[in-house]
Amino acid sequence: MNTRLIYALLMVCLSWTGVAWSAEEGEAIERTIKEAAMAAATFSETRDKQALLKLYTKDYVGIQDGETETRDSIEKWLSDYESELNKGSTLRFIGAVSNLQVRMPGPTAWATYDYVFQAIRKGELEAQDSGQCTTLLRKEGSTWLIQHEHCSKTRSMK
Repeated sequence: MNTRLIYALLMVCLSWTGVAWSAEEGEAIERTIKEAAMAAATFSETRDKQALLKLYTKDYVGIQDGETETRDSIEKWLSDYESELNKGSTLRFIGAVSNLQVRMPGPTAWATYDYVFQAIRKGELEAQDSGQCTTLLRKEGSTWLIQHEHCSKTRSMK
């Protein structure tokens, strides 16, 4: 009887560490996605391309509203945006992530979430997009990196 009780307690303890590990990993994945949104939104102040690019794998390929994007195209967009800022552009971006759901089958994970992305110029809303994303992440060392994203604007209901 004691052996069974000890065995049962051991199984509970071992399964609890798996749940704790998953929760920590899930939080790390959430941080990566939220950090990417924040790095894009604060780029006009920081001008720190690496704050965003470090969150993507070297072989990243994504789809944004039907258009293919790579890590190089993100870097080019940041360079073009920086050039406009240097010329005095007042264009700023605000990004928000909500309804973030993470799933982890192993050394890869995926997350789904809603986004709102706003363009602000001279303190006024110039444009706004909202939609949903599915992001695939790969663990490299101790860091979760974005390997693929598919984001699409929400269609208006007719």
